[in-house]
Amino acid sequence: MPIDVQTRLSPGWWMDRLFTKLNQRARQRRLRLLADIYGGDPPLPIGAENVREMYIAFQRLARSNYAQLAVAAVSERMTPVGFRTAADGGAVGDKLAAQIWKRSGMPVTAADVHDMMLNLGEAYVIVGPVDEETGAPVVTAEDPRTIIGEPHPVNPMRLRAALKVMRDDIEGEDRAYLYLPGEVWVARRTASYAASGVGGIGVTWSPRAWDWAPERSGTLGFNRLPVVRFLNKDQAGEYEAHQDLLARINHQTLQRLVIATMQAFRQRAVKGLDDIDEETGEEIDYSDLFVMDPAALWQLPAGAEMWESGTVDLRPILDGVKADVQEFGAVTRTPMFMLQPSGVNQSAEGASLQREGLIFRTQDRIDRTSLPWSQVMALSFLQAGEPARADLSKLETLWASPARLSLSERADAASKAANDIPRRIRLIDIWGYTPERADELESEWDEQELREAQIAAAAQTPDPTAPAAAPLVLPVLDGLAQPAVTDEGEGLI
Repeated sequence: MPIDVQTRLSPGWWMDRLFTKLNQRARQRRLRLLADIYGGDPPLPIGAENVREMYIAFQRLARSNYAQLAVAAVSERMTPVGFRTAADGGAVGDKLAAQIWKRSGMPVTAADVHDMMLNLGEAYVIVGPVDEETGAPVVTAEDPRTIIGEPHPVNPMRLRAALKVMRDDIEGEDRAYLYLPGEVWVARRTASYAASGVGGIGVTWSPRAWDWAPERSGTLGFNRLPVVRFLNKDQAGEYEAHQDLLARINHQTLQRLVIATMQAFRQRAVKGLDDIDEETGEEIDYSDLFVMDPAALWQLPAGAEMWESGTVDLRPILDGVKADVQEFGAVTRTPMFMLQPSGVNQSAEGASLQREGLIFRTQDRIDRTSLPWSQVMALSFLQAGEPARADLSKLETLWASPARLSLSERADAASKAANDIPRRIRLIDIWGYTPERADELESEWDEQELREAQIAAAAQTPDPTAPAAAPLVLPVLDGLAQPAVTDEGEGLI
């Protein structure tokens, strides 16, 4: 039975609307291009179109993946370390939230979400029911090529509906999951293994070709949408506005490879040779005369002159590529020590200034993802049966500092803050430990202090089995009474 797509705001209407948005050619083309660039497969540099098939392998040598470095520079500094909730709003966060975060595998999932968001401009997270083995909700990172959401017109940070499509090769079917507040609607069709359509996985939409799957559909235990969208600044990738600069770097690298390959050896020539033999009147074939052999001896006629080409200086091209890489680092705020090995030799002040730009950019991305991660944790609490902790008005995401300091810098800061900041806060904010590790260190410190106190007390306590000391008696000298020390104190003898 075909799915009804005419009734406004019905599940079929939402599925038809979201499928159309998901399969927009411009959107899929853009996401596919960004994914290829990030994955190290950008468009090939222009050149030698007439022999393109033979030239492709050579062109691939000219590609450099600076896009991935621009994403990693920010993603590696985005680390959620905890959450404050209505049940536990302490400085180091809710311990139950930390347990759910760890059991759900969120340290890895969060890194994948950040990479996807910074690369493609958006990413999604789906919070599923509690897994029986881990005892925590199943939280997955979703690629925007296979999922799309409809933002609320009043509050764009919240979605009204979301659609995810997937191909199940084991079941032999395509499935579409429609998420509405408190509901999940699943449609399916027999899988077509040919790469058809323009969707991220080749899944097309036709209401007559799909049927509802009631056994997979149902209601949730709460009236919220279990999908959260993460948006990057301007809904664009970190390097998306600078694709032409990346293409220029690859193009200049290709030209260097061409020159180095075509002119790797010096070219030799003989000037002043006759083309026609004066005696026979025939054309002279010099191919057998000038043989490249260590024992070859060339006999040149009078007036002939040898010529040899010079070596090609590739330094101007290398310097040009280096300048383009520096420009890419400047426009993306990526430190040069990440883009070029020679960047480590820059001055300490210059490296510090570049790191500041990266920290500012990272802090902006942290601010943009703090609320979405709070929404994810709220959904996790609802799935885990903790509605009191799911209050978004009191949920706050805690982050590790984006400034990655050296051990000496951390030690110096910790010593200077010893009288102003409690020890546990110093462990988290300055030393960068997680709240769980900070608790372990404090427990070890308490045990060590207790052992030291016990040892000190034992050293001061007299041994009850030792014999009592005899009183000291001084002899009488010259008939004078000398003071003596007894148990009752001083006396005269």
